Amino acid sequence: FGEDAFDTVVDSFSLCVMGNEGAKQCLEQMSRVVKTGTGQLLLLENSRSSNPLLGLYQDVTADAAASAGGKGCVYNQNVDALIATVSKENLGRASLKIEEEELYAAGLFRSFRVSKVA
Repeated sequence: FGEDAFDTVVDSFSLCVMGNEGAKQCLEQMSRVVKTGTGQLLLLENSRSSNPLLGLYQDVTADAAASAGGKGCVYNQNVDALIATVSKENLGRASLKIEEEELYAAGLFRSFRVSKVA
């Protein structure tokens, strides 16, 4: 698809199965095809819990769970940081801005509404 082709791009629970580098590349592509200024990304993703104990548990078990039947899902991803990285690396082009973030189940799942700003 061409640049600025879509008003909205929706992604649910797929960034974790791409690994951190794959998730970053996916976000870069989403950023490229969503319209600047009026477009939005709607994401619902696994993430590292905001609860310190759950987060620690995720950190300790994420690699083993991903390779032992978790279909490769990195369930402790820091999606906020991935979005920020894509924005920083798009210098000279439009960047991504988190407009809304909601946490569910102690932050194990998060939804994001992200805009693409010039």
